[in-house]
Amino acid sequence: MGSKSSFFVMIIAIAVLALTSAALASYLFIVQGTPAKSTDNTSIAEKAEIPKEEDLVKIPLYDGKRVFNLKTNGSDKNSLIQVNVTLKCFKTLKENKKVVVAEKVAAHSEEIQELIVRFFLTKTIDDVKNVEFMDNAKETLTKQINDLLNEGIEHPETIVYKVIFSEWIFQ
Repeated sequence: MGSKSSFFVMIIAIAVLALTSAALASYLFIVQGTPAKSTDNTSIAEKAEIPKEEDLVKIPLYDGKRVFNLKTNGSDKNSLIQVNVTLKCFKTLKENKKVVVAEKVAAHSEEIQELIVRFFLTKTIDDVKNVEFMDNAKETLTKQINDLLNEGIEHPETIVYKVIFSEWIFQ
């Protein structure tokens, strides 16, 4: 008789677990709803898309290398960084093929150069010594320059693909 009662208790326990699992699953699907969709219209594949080299143009920002002051970190010695900055841009815009990107960048070159000066004025020598900082600087400046070039445009798009530092010397 003992084995029949333990068998019956085990069946009841399994039934309770099954009903609990079903209730939890329906709670997740019904009450929680569907996951929120991203407001960004670009898919992951589009973000990761690497353009062809013939679709890009390199635009040097300066005639040769430039020296920038860095933020002092308490010492009396001024710190400097010497860089050569080139913008790798798309040749044409996706929305308006008539716009020549090189001309648009040239029209904003002084503002872009000011962005770069301001960027380095907020960084210390300890910042620029870090190898990962160069990658961070490229990403930050690319975003800031694209924001500048897209000011007043209803549908902003990526104009500058990346910022290239062909020289990076600091002291």
